[in-house]
Amino acid sequence: VQAETAGLCGTLDVPEDRSNPEWRSIGIRVAVVPAIAAPPEEDPFFVLAGGPGDAGTQFFAWLPSVFEDIHASRDIVLFDQRGTGASNAMTLPPVPDTTGLSEDAADAAISAWTTESLAAIDGDARFYTSSVAADDLDDIREALGYEQINLYGTSYGATLAQYYMRQHGDKVRTAVFDGATPVDVPVFERMAANSQAALDLLLQRCDSDPGCHEAFPDISDEWEILIDRFETPVTVVDPESGEEAVLSLTDLSDAIHAALLTEETAAQIPLAIHLAYQEKYLEAAQLLGRPTPGGETLLMSDMILCSEDWARFNPTEVTKSGADSYALTKNLADAQAREVMCRHMPQGVVPSGDGNPVDTESPVLWVVGDGDPQDPPANLENMQAQQPNSTIVVMPAQQHVVGHLGCMPSLIAQFVDQGNADGLDTSCGADGPGQPLTFRLE
Repeated sequence: VQAETAGLCGTLDVPEDRSNPEWRSIGIRVAVVPAIAAPPEEDPFFVLAGGPGDAGTQFFAWLPSVFEDIHASRDIVLFDQRGTGASNAMTLPPVPDTTGLSEDAADAAISAWTTESLAAIDGDARFYTSSVAADDLDDIREALGYEQINLYGTSYGATLAQYYMRQHGDKVRTAVFDGATPVDVPVFERMAANSQAALDLLLQRCDSDPGCHEAFPDISDEWEILIDRFETPVTVVDPESGEEAVLSLTDLSDAIHAALLTEETAAQIPLAIHLAYQEKYLEAAQLLGRPTPGGETLLMSDMILCSEDWARFNPTEVTKSGADSYALTKNLADAQAREVMCRHMPQGVVPSGDGNPVDTESPVLWVVGDGDPQDPPANLENMQAQQPNSTIVVMPAQQHVVGHLGCMPSLIAQFVDQGNADGLDTSCGADGPGQPLTFRLE
């Protein structure tokens, strides 16, 4: 997305290994979008990107135009977390396909891939984790001369923000966590169950919508039949090219989960289910798309997912949590694949008590869509005990990350302006993103 507002860009050098600052430095890309007002408020709005792997200076180019009230009086600070964007990003080649190999042969192939891949990168993998990045963030704050800051993190960005609060809590004036989960909750192990709950909610919304119900009166039954059918992989032939493709339950689950992440794609799921039920698989696939597996990955993402407790992905726990979920097959396969890969990755730098909750009295605003398949309201059950000054706003939206929808930008601005949620009227969140979900019917 092209930026609509000019920013001041630069690079801050930080130690790659903070325990040995004389050894080697890396550059962290930083962008400051100055406030409209002069002089601005003393506490800026620091924005942390998700992923892990999104580069903040690229991903959030749109943000000043959406958060106009905040931009009016506060500097907005963006940065590329170490290992992303222009901050020494390093990629690993695609993981080798081990299909058909014995367990020992597959393990040996992954081991060789890891050794060769890590030898080819320009950096030490151990230092590309969240706790180290949180110290980078504080160096940015200090270099720019801010005493306290306001944090806004989306998805994984809120995870990084929680690390920062745990390590530099006295520097945090307020925090907004959007589409996020507390670091003591195993988000990946709950993913299959949460995705099932999001799909159930979507199908209920279809049943309650006159147009959707009329078009697809038996949508839940058709979905169950489709799940049973895909227990055996389905062969699809493209009538134009004659090419064959084999679609499995894992492929179906992957496509449905990805579609549940935004309202635009979620609105097409009932039609896609109906078309697939009618064995019009190509038409359904065109609506949902088919996520492409494999490909290069960012080293920092793999290090974070392999090293940090919030990202734990134990196959046994996945099976327990997702026992009744359509997404269990896919989620379990991902857990097993990560377990093999992580066995050969180095252990990244993590703090003691890495999986402990972030207990804080700082004002925190959690905003979440009730149909989020990854970070739903169910993941926030214990927040009041951990964060007594926290406020949770649930928007009736089939969406992962909702801070840009409906009244949320102005609500977030009001929270940041007053520095707490006292008297904050959050009722507008119940109005949703501005209009009901518009299902695609044909």
